[in-house]
Amino acid sequence: MKKKSHRQMTPKQLRAVQTSRYLRVTHHKHTGHRMHRRTTSYPMLAMIVLCVGVFLMSWTRFVTADTFVYPGPKQGGYTVNASVPGPAPTQAATIDTPNEDARFTTLPTGVSGTCPVNTYVTLYRNGAFSGVALCQTDGTYSLQTGLFVGANELQARVFSPTDVPGPMSSSVNVVYAPPAPPPDPTPTPGQASNPNTSTPSSGTGTSSNQPSSGTASQAAPADPLMFKTSFNYRGQYTGTASTWQLDLSGGNPPYAISVDWGDGTTSLISRPRAGVFGIDHTYKAAGGYKGSYTVKFKASDADGTQTYIQLLAIVNDPPSGTGVTNKIDLLGGNTESAPAYVQKLLQYVWPSYGGVVLMLTSFWLGERHELKHLKPQRAKSRHRHA
Repeated sequence: MKKKSHRQMTPKQLRAVQTSRYLRVTHHKHTGHRMHRRTTSYPMLAMIVLCVGVFLMSWTRFVTADTFVYPGPKQGGYTVNASVPGPAPTQAATIDTPNEDARFTTLPTGVSGTCPVNTYVTLYRNGAFSGVALCQTDGTYSLQTGLFVGANELQARVFSPTDVPGPMSSSVNVVYAPPAPPPDPTPTPGQASNPNTSTPSSGTGTSSNQPSSGTASQAAPADPLMFKTSFNYRGQYTGTASTWQLDLSGGNPPYAISVDWGDGTTSLISRPRAGVFGIDHTYKAAGGYKGSYTVKFKASDADGTQTYIQLLAIVNDPPSGTGVTNKIDLLGGNTESAPAYVQKLLQYVWPSYGGVVLMLTSFWLGERHELKHLKPQRAKSRHRHA
């Protein structure tokens, strides 16, 4: 017997539900027969599932990019800095101050000049690294440096932010002549106690305001007091400690070292001997121009001799909202620093979505199997029995 279609059914077989004046919803009278599974719109269900997946993926990326904050390297981990060398600067820096043949009796000495924007300038005295400064937006730089006793040849060189060197500047020659130390007022044996009395020049004694040859004094250092270090343009994040490595050589130990970090804080350390040492500092806020802080190191030895060097610290706030590091953490399954609702999103929503996809796929494959294999077998079986 051929079944009647929905349109061929009598009013007794249809029951109307009045929902409004203009809308009437009708449905098939319950007969105990199940609807054919071919009425299931798998293409429509697949489209809905695909749209839900796209929405969940976009939401996950948005939430993680908006809520994750770079926590800094974990204990036992490390930070990798990478850069791609760019073009070398073509314009050399200049040294406008000090002038040629300038003479100085005190330290530190200010050095300034012009430079290409988006570079930094390193200063050398007699070929030795003597400090670094960032080129400002107006194309100028300035720094403070120590000098060797006697003649000093100053030269400046520009570097790109990827540490590619540019040309060297013209040299400027200056002289550092510190004042002579005051005479030792302690009288030597055999010398008159009256400071206004002096012995004849032909005698074995010396002047009352000059130390005798027998007076003990510290031996002059073989090398001048100076800092040795290297500089690379690298940044750090606020709240993370950075270590500075310096090599203090020359002079007469012990040494007193003071550091002006440029953020209003200072440090003072002592060193019993020359050599390499490290000092840590943590910045709580980002720096000024391009995140820079000017860091000044000063060292004094037992004789009162001093040396200076100026360096840079590039400090910025940790990335937030970029999502680059956070997406890598998600793909790797690292969600320890994620908020609680993000963890629930990754632990429950996505697995549930995957379960729905698998369920629909299994129903579709089962129906195809039934239509192709099971129903033909039933039809043959009925035909045989008939």
